[in-house]
Amino acid sequence: MATQQLVTGNEVSYGASADLSGKPFRYVKLASTSGQVALCGAADIPVGVLQNQPRLGDAAAVITLSGAVAKAVSDGSQTAIAVGDTVGSNAVGKAVKKTASGSWYNGVALEASSQDGKVIRIQLTGPQQRS
Repeated sequence: MATQQLVTGNEVSYGASADLSGKPFRYVKLASTSGQVALCGAADIPVGVLQNQPRLGDAAAVITLSGAVAKAVSDGSQTAIAVGDTVGSNAVGKAVKKTASGSWYNGVALEASSQDGKVIRIQLTGPQQRS
């Protein structure tokens, strides 16, 4: 089992609680097993953005630092994302615009997106809940 450790200035390593090999640049949350992360859902608290493609049990490189810039897969197809919009996870870990009261977000869009699957840059803010 991988334990949390600093990988680079902005990345933290966790164990992957599932096969995330096809999920780079998606939001992740802390898993129920200590030291592991799982794909984030729309109502989950995002811990950061996955930067690699780990298989089950492999090291997942996650950018968590507030103020850090990360690549994130977006889904702007339903509601377009503009530069400066707050973003968080949808049901499958993609960055979406977050405006609803009570929703969790963890970044500000540095690039716009009006399509599903576009990789954009976001600046992480740390998990915050809209009031």
